[in-house]
This record gives sequence, C-alpha cells and structure tokens, in this order.
Amino acid sequence: MPLLEVKSIEPFAMSPVAAGASLSLTKRQIYNLITDGVLIAKRSGSRTLVDFESVKKYYASLPLKTVSASIPNAPQCIGAAPARRRTVRSAART
Repeated sequence: MPLLEVKSIEPFAMSPVAAGASLSLTKRQIYNLITDGVLIAKRSGSRTLVDFESVKKYYASLPLKTVSASIPNAPQCIGAAPARRRTVRSAART
C-alpha cells in the first residue's frame, strides 16, 4: 500500500497577529518591525498583510542563544540573608 505524501503550502502573507504568534511577539512589536522596514507589509482593502518570506528572513537573521558562565563579580544568592545586627543607636531607642 503506497504512502500518501502531504505537501504543506506556505502562505504568501499573514496578518500581523498571526506573524506575532509565529514569532512570539506582540502586534505592536510587529508594527514596529514594519515601520523599521524589517518586515514587508501590504494593504488589501482595510487589512494589513505581512509578507511570509520577510517573517522567515527576520527569524533567520536573529542570533543564536548562547549559554555562558555567570558573571564573575556578580553577587550570588546563597540561602537566606543573615539577620542584621542592631546598632547601639537603634538599641538605645527601644
């Protein structure tokens, strides 16, 4: 019995909300990327359509996440902070 091939069809364009959902960004961030010229958008009547290829190019241009060692001089949180000692002045008030 032959297996059926399922071909996925990529869209030409998507709404700003769908583009934001695919990139895990907000609609406002998508509109900012359109304003900056990073994403290509077109108008169809009252709808804004974001070019799917520009979304893929933007995602491909993002840098890889690298995991590095912690900052050497950064304060480390080790357990609970020790109780502060009362000074002579604050002890005299009580």
